[in-house]
Amino acid sequence: MTRWDLAGAFGDIGVLFPIAIALISLNHVDPTATFLVAGATYVLAGRYFQIPMAVQPFKAVAAIALAMALPPSAIASAGLLMGGLLAFVGATNLATWLAKLFTLPIVRGIQLGLGLLLAREGLRLMSSPRSMVILGAGRTLAAWEIGLAGAILLIALRGSRRLPAALVLLAAGIALGLASRWGKLPALDWGPTPFAFLHPHFGEMRRVLTLLVVPQFALTFGNSIVATENTAQILYGSQARRVTARALCISIGLINLLGSMIQAPPFCHGSGGVTAHYQFGARNPRSSYVIGGVCIFLALFGRAAVGLLQLIPAAVLGVLLLYVGIQHGAYVRDILRNLPLLAIAVCVGVVSLLTTNLMWGFLTGFVLQGILWLSQRSVKQPA
Repeated sequence: MTRWDLAGAFGDIGVLFPIAIALISLNHVDPTATFLVAGATYVLAGRYFQIPMAVQPFKAVAAIALAMALPPSAIASAGLLMGGLLAFVGATNLATWLAKLFTLPIVRGIQLGLGLLLAREGLRLMSSPRSMVILGAGRTLAAWEIGLAGAILLIALRGSRRLPAALVLLAAGIALGLASRWGKLPALDWGPTPFAFLHPHFGEMRRVLTLLVVPQFALTFGNSIVATENTAQILYGSQARRVTARALCISIGLINLLGSMIQAPPFCHGSGGVTAHYQFGARNPRSSYVIGGVCIFLALFGRAAVGLLQLIPAAVLGVLLLYVGIQHGAYVRDILRNLPLLAIAVCVGVVSLLTTNLMWGFLTGFVLQGILWLSQRSVKQPA
């Protein structure tokens, strides 16, 4: 185990932890089920895919669930339906056929759009007055001050083999959190919370099908399947030979079929997360085992896990999000000299950013790709 394995293990916490904390705090999702499923997924995915595979909550489901204050049963029902659908697509090899619909500019546009969304959220956390930290004697640190210091730290240590940037930033964030809450740390009651098993209801299943599953499926297939396969191949080459559209479908499908039974929120893999782990030093499955073990350990704390995670200042998580967003969006560089493809990718990215929904972005990409195909076909036809 190296420092880079350790640093890379925490590269994606800027996505996983904030969403998990929000679902636990606001939607009353079971913290033990949440972190147990996340941890098990990390360990099993790392073991099978043999690369540091990201694990993230379904973003579209989480966003809608938070906005509409949906109960844990509705969120778990969406995971059950998505799990069954993806497992079917993977088992029948429909994934390979569907993947052909996502051309290179659409995939690059999805990656760009996700990068822009992550960067925007990072900047929001780094600038929000709510992200300030109050120290002793009434002294405060504004979010932008923490964010600026964190960004300087990342840049200064980028490439350092002795001091991995992500690990140092995370340690500094925890130290700052401890300093600001010294004397009023959260109670750490040992022991998991009891599971609440899902009892599906037809009315609830029908509601979440249109509200959560339909928008999430398009997002999941574009980002968590096609873009993740592409990103893994770019970063890890032959080491990522097991990362195929079919295998990703089956992996996400099975974990959600099982996780939904204990009302855990649905999880997926993600291209942005793969980038995050890689950029912060992860190069082998050991990083997945580390973060997976941490999640399982947090599951044993039950509701106290939220208090532990909240020690990390939001502005520090914002720095990680911003850095990963920039790195992820930069994949568009390989089509910079092909203006038609670049235009499609940029449109996909911008629409995704403006609508805060990757689904609308790649639907735009499908339309533009069709127009480009028709125009090229008409040019090739003889007069």
